[in-house]
Amino acid sequence: MSTHLQTKHQSIKYPKCFLNFCLIIIGTTILYLLSTNSYFYNLQLVQIDWSISSNSHNNVDLISNIIKEKENMWKINLQFSQPLFQSRLSPYHPYLPIHIYTQNLSSLRNISKLILLGNEFFGDETWGLHTREKSSQEPMTHLLCPYLAHYCEITIDKKLFSQADAVVYHIRDHINKKQAEKNRRPYQRFVFVLWESPTYTPKLNSYKGFFNWTMTYRFKSHIIASYYSRNAYIHKSSDYYQFILKENAIKNLNLNFKKSDHQLSDEILANKNLGTVAALISNCGGRSGRLMFINKLKRYIDVQIYGRCGEKCPENVDCREFIAKKYYFFLSFENTLCTDYTTEKFFSTLEYPIVPVVYGRTNYSYFIPSSGFIDINDFPNVLSLAQYLKQTRDNKEKYLSYFSWKKDYVWGITQFFSPFCDLCLRLHLDSTPNVIDDMDAWWNENACQGPRKLKS
Repeated sequence: MSTHLQTKHQSIKYPKCFLNFCLIIIGTTILYLLSTNSYFYNLQLVQIDWSISSNSHNNVDLISNIIKEKENMWKINLQFSQPLFQSRLSPYHPYLPIHIYTQNLSSLRNISKLILLGNEFFGDETWGLHTREKSSQEPMTHLLCPYLAHYCEITIDKKLFSQADAVVYHIRDHINKKQAEKNRRPYQRFVFVLWESPTYTPKLNSYKGFFNWTMTYRFKSHIIASYYSRNAYIHKSSDYYQFILKENAIKNLNLNFKKSDHQLSDEILANKNLGTVAALISNCGGRSGRLMFINKLKRYIDVQIYGRCGEKCPENVDCREFIAKKYYFFLSFENTLCTDYTTEKFFSTLEYPIVPVVYGRTNYSYFIPSSGFIDINDFPNVLSLAQYLKQTRDNKEKYLSYFSWKKDYVWGITQFFSPFCDLCLRLHLDSTPNVIDDMDAWWNENACQGPRKLKS
């Protein structure tokens, strides 16, 4: 073959060789992406037209540039094609999304998600979870979800930042925001964690677009972290109770369930001999005006305040238990009236033989039946409330009816940080992108109100 013909033949084959080379590069890139967590993220965000003409080798560079651009964005990585996170309300009180109770664990992939404690919790770097190792599955058992022990690990090791699937930040402690933004990865969830009301939290204007999920006491949080967890009560017919019974037997969790007395004896009633109404208050201020309200209530019925704002409880006794034994009604008044803010003032009273009288900005019937508490917002003035309390105290049948809901409930599963179980499960099941554009608005706008003005 002549040199001229060889040159001509090679010039004809050259574009085809280059095309084959490009196809190999594209194929290799696809295989790589399939083996990493970023494939479906890129597939969703980079809507590439795969019908691109095969004779345009510039498309290889175009695709590569788009992928790099999207990887640099810190919005949520969709990871693998997972079922959307599902939640439903419990058929029993409390009516909260019980993610850790109802999800089918068989739908979880056999991998472990890493949760990093991004800062301290009131100065404690372990958040009381005692996870000083690089990473540990033990806290999941400590958090009373041992069935998730192989699905999540919790660590305080900041060297593992880039490996963490979620980084949780307690907003009341210092956050190295600049360092976090520098090191964050597309697939990570930054979680806003808080149990205080907006009244006692800092402004959040600098956190625009920083957080992806919220973990607070509010019902609209991504992970609901209610004060209920510290004094949890569970219906004996619930799926979770039956499940945890099996876990307790198999894994020797040493859980001690206890029932609350739902049928008060004459002896218990006779022992309520110190007065009608009592409160336990340590914060003598507060935006709710609760002390002012109590002082008005004292005009019409006997009320005794214990704690820093009143008398000391007897030594070597649980003050709340003491009050429950000696009084008929407990004033569960919050110090601020903020959306869904419901604290131990309410929950820690429920297992005792005393009726809670509530004052807060929440729907308490989400937590227990409305027949189990008295809400001051149901009364037009202080006098009518006092009259009702006296009538209920003097009517044995009526008073005892406030305890009937406790018949099928047990107490004893208590761990304040158990919402981390929900977080673990959500990391596996929720692949929906989310960025909270204005954290300050989400948390503070129209969140709190002033004291209710009741006529005497």
